[in-house]
Amino acid sequence: MHTRCSSLSRLVQRFPVPESLLQDARLQPYVHDCHVTVHEGRHTYCFRIFFKRHCRLLPNPILSGMDYQFRGDAVVVRIGGIASAVNMRGRDSVIADFMMHSYDSNASKHARDMRRVALNLPAP
Repeated sequence: MHTRCSSLSRLVQRFPVPESLLQDARLQPYVHDCHVTVHEGRHTYCFRIFFKRHCRLLPNPILSGMDYQFRGDAVVVRIGGIASAVNMRGRDSVIADFMMHSYDSNASKHARDMRRVALNLPAP
């Protein structure tokens, strides 16, 4: 994903630009975002989900479940210590998969209320 760098803020220096990865800009030009915090024992992982949802977008078979259908695309970005986008590493992709499936089943019921979400990863 492309990022833009800013010298104006010392705290947040890299801003993600997800528009280049999401499809159908004519049909749905708006990109929504949500901050998700995943707790695994004493570890905390912060992600930001950028997504498009619209009734006329194509169904996403990966993010759809048995009882709901996600119409749109989603991009997951790992957030570093100071709210700046960082590269995903190690188990981040596994945690992001868990997060997306947990988030999407909740988001289908409460789509307008999902701006900040906290999830607990089950113990192994």
